[in-house]
Amino acid sequence: SYIIGCSVLLHNLIEIRCRSLSSENHVFSAMIMLPFLGVSLALLRHNWYPAQVFVGDTYCYFAGMTLAVVGISGHFSKTLLLFFIPQLINFVYSM
Repeated sequence: SYIIGCSVLLHNLIEIRCRSLSSENHVFSAMIMLPFLGVSLALLRHNWYPAQVFVGDTYCYFAGMTLAVVGISGHFSKTLLLFFIPQLINFVYSM
């Protein structure tokens, strides 16, 4: 989630810098991604060996909802699907 979040934030910053037609949407998307990245980084820090906190359903639902809202409100849902390809490969590989 942290890597995908960083990629989405980088995509938003590039689109804002290029002054695309939907740069206002990308600003809103970046504002949502910043707190999400903070939470994900804190969770990663506390989930490193030896783990003090374990990821549960709540964080997974929160991460999925946040990334879906960012993709829809930023009008780049097709681009966001490209960021999820490694996750899909990991899912198929684990089966």
